[in-house]
Amino acid sequence: MNRWKTCVIASLTCLGVAVQAHAHYLWISVKQGTDDTQVANIYFEESPHPGDGSYMDHFLGKSDVWVRTVSQPMPSAVAATEVKEGENRWMRSTMPRATEYSVDAYGKFGVYSYGKTKVLLHYYARNLSVESHDAMHELGHAEQMDFDLVPHEMGNTLEFTLLWQGKPVADRMIFIRGADGLRKNVSTDAKGRVELQRPASGNLTLRSSVEFDTPGEDDGEAYEKVRHNITLVMPL
Repeated sequence: MNRWKTCVIASLTCLGVAVQAHAHYLWISVKQGTDDTQVANIYFEESPHPGDGSYMDHFLGKSDVWVRTVSQPMPSAVAATEVKEGENRWMRSTMPRATEYSVDAYGKFGVYSYGKTKVLLHYYARNLSVESHDAMHELGHAEQMDFDLVPHEMGNTLEFTLLWQGKPVADRMIFIRGADGLRKNVSTDAKGRVELQRPASGNLTLRSSVEFDTPGEDDGEAYEKVRHNITLVMPL
């Protein structure tokens, strides 16, 4: 790190500004298992890949994970257990093998300090795999979660709607990443929607958040704001 950057960070720290290298989010990645099963790997990292899992204790044994398929569209709760491989650590759930599915998860992190502001953090994650318009319509909305990012297919265009407790959220940024260098940061319109030209292949990842100036107390610790974060991974 050069001297100028060191001085800037030191100055920000003295002013009480939180300096974070990278933000973490809850992510789900689905892999083929053995026999008739698949595994849903649940990470709390910068991206949907394994990491050191240093914050995983906030979620272990405290998170909800559901699996939905076209043949079983009602949310089915599955257990999430700890996995350790080398220096990496995450959670894993076993699910029935299916081509079209939605794996949905929710976990409360707790209170985190951003400088002098204490924020209660909630995290939501989805992994949605569909091959047809009907399957997307059936599995697109995770109604059991307060916060959702719902896709809708319109020919070569994908539309995403950000919902808080079933109502559209306007003027919130959605961060979209994909193959071949796809990077788009788009604000939702008055109906909570953004549109994207459908990529040809690769995983599409999206994330967004909502925040409320609602003070309260969680586990004996006071906070000034509440923030809800969501990620969506779609294999195309």
